Amino acid sequence: MLEALIAADDVSIAAGLNGGEEMGAPRPGMGVYEIGGRHLALQTVGSMDLWPRLLTMMNRPELANDPRFATAPARREHWPLLRDLIGQWLARFRTVGEAIDALSAARIPCAPVLEPREVITLPHLLERGAFPDVPHPTRGSVRVTASPYHWDGKPVHPAAGAPYRVGEHSRLVLSGLLGYDAGRIDSLIASGAVEAP
Repeated sequence: MLEALIAADDVSIAAGLNGGEEMGAPRPGMGVYEIGGRHLALQTVGSMDLWPRLLTMMNRPELANDPRFATAPARREHWPLLRDLIGQWLARFRTVGEAIDALSAARIPCAPVLEPREVITLPHLLERGAFPDVPHPTRGSVRVTASPYHWDGKPVHPAAGAPYRVGEHSRLVLSGLLGYDAGRIDSLIASGAVEAP
């Protein structure tokens, strides 16, 4: 999953690998703002149209000619100040939902920063089967996170029930999947390298 996230970053990692400018996190043009006790993620880069749209929304046309913000490199250089100006403007909204409605109508990329309890109820994730039920030895059934991969359009769910004790499948994995004989497995367990009941 970490490698998938790294591959999805189209600028920062590549710049770092090749001696380019360090972007920081979140990088310039990507901000997270507090509104009414919640947080909103907002993107102001990626399309030449985003900056003019945001200026129109903020009712700040003079910023288009401000030398600190007139070009994309200038906005990146002065991002801390610009980030604060955007944050001050966003403070006019009472809720994240209200801000998202306005920003979405203006076609400015944004999204709420969700709490885990909200993530597990997202219709998109539920439709994709992201949290399957699996049998548990003492609790009957528990929900777990599925593999993010789908095979022929179907989610790949766990093949067995939820683990109950540390190392309960060690012997099965070492013998069945890795082909270790009983003596080698016993040696690994005795040395403390592997846990098994």
